[in-house]
Amino acid sequence: MRISVNWLREYVDFSLSPQELAERLTMAGFEVESIEDRRTWADGVVIGEIVAAAPHPNADKLQVCTVNIGTSEPLHIVCGAANARTGLRVAVATVGTYLPNIDLKIRATKLRGERSEGMLCSLAELGLEKTSAGIHEFPGEPPLGSDVRPLLGLDDGVLDVTSTANRADA
Repeated sequence: MRISVNWLREYVDFSLSPQELAERLTMAGFEVESIEDRRTWADGVVIGEIVAAAPHPNADKLQVCTVNIGTSEPLHIVCGAANARTGLRVAVATVGTYLPNIDLKIRATKLRGERSEGMLCSLAELGLEKTSAGIHEFPGEPPLGSDVRPLLGLDDGVLDVTSTANRADA
């Protein structure tokens, strides 16, 4: 059974880390098969707003986006998602971010002659879906530059727990 640590906190007041909770559950007779620490899945991914999107001059299926992440200078990011357009609030993986679900470290680079200073992310790239049709569009106006993890439920740990059948008190 997979159990969200945040979900447990809704019912029980505790301040243990997922690892400490797993240790306590093991001592109580449960088998914790794995701990999935989702907090690492999007470390360095922030909310950004596409303030301009133009066709890439050297590629038919790419766009060059100007993205405001709340810093003094906007980022220039080359994006292949068909749904990238001006006004969207999106997940932006900044330079230096590692996305473990696709084994990619983001670096500044040139894509077909245009500089790209990050990556606009889909839910699949963040590990939340198997496939995605495009970049994730956040509803409303989450603050620019804020961490996407609380908005996507990635500020959590998930324990895979089984009950041991040979407990004397069961």
